[in-house]
Amino acid sequence: MSRFVYSVGLGPGEPELITLKALKILQASDVVVVPQSDETGRSIAKDIVSYHIGLQKIFMYYFPMNNKKAELDRRYAELADTMQGFLESGKMVSFVTMGEPTIFSTSNYLTRSLNDLGIEVRHIPGISSINAAASRLGVPLCVKGEHFGVYELPTDVWTVVTLMRRHPATVFMKVSKGFGAMIEALDIVKPERAYLVQRVGLEEERVYDMLESVPPREATYLSIVIIKRAPDTENA
Repeated sequence: MSRFVYSVGLGPGEPELITLKALKILQASDVVVVPQSDETGRSIAKDIVSYHIGLQKIFMYYFPMNNKKAELDRRYAELADTMQGFLESGKMVSFVTMGEPTIFSTSNYLTRSLNDLGIEVRHIPGISSINAAASRLGVPLCVKGEHFGVYELPTDVWTVVTLMRRHPATVFMKVSKGFGAMIEALDIVKPERAYLVQRVGLEEERVYDMLESVPPREATYLSIVIIKRAPDTENA
């Protein structure tokens, strides 16, 4: 019996933006566990996976969109038990996550539950939304001698200002709650460039230049923000 499963990064959403290794593992797997955050059954991850393999291999598992740690921990533990059952029946098992498994991913929490059962997780890297958004914009995140920061967007204006001033380029993820603080921070920092990219790689993709106008609030869902500081504000 195998005592390992694969954690496969699917990339930002475009079905063709998965690696050849990820594709090979999905095709070889007997069971592909796909997270579902919508009770109606809609899932971007499912759309990507079903582009490459048959639906009969897909095992959907619902995770509610909330921050109730006890409930989520219970769901991860239950799924780990189910996956252990698949392994015990001799199946090759993988589970998928949007983007890159090691960056703000539910894969990290499921990995912990699997490890608690003595199951090894072998991570297959994916193209992150960070890379996809920067490439879409044609904006370099860093050049020689520079650095960039990646953060979950805070809700405090001056914390956002501090982070924007810390790096030549700053990437914010999970931008919905701190959206108002970010807009205020932009007016204070006055960066050289500021973009919000929504649903990068998907049909509904939108790019907003935040120095020209404030994006609508609904644009913050499945979005990433890239800020490039003006060179003369390095020591602001």
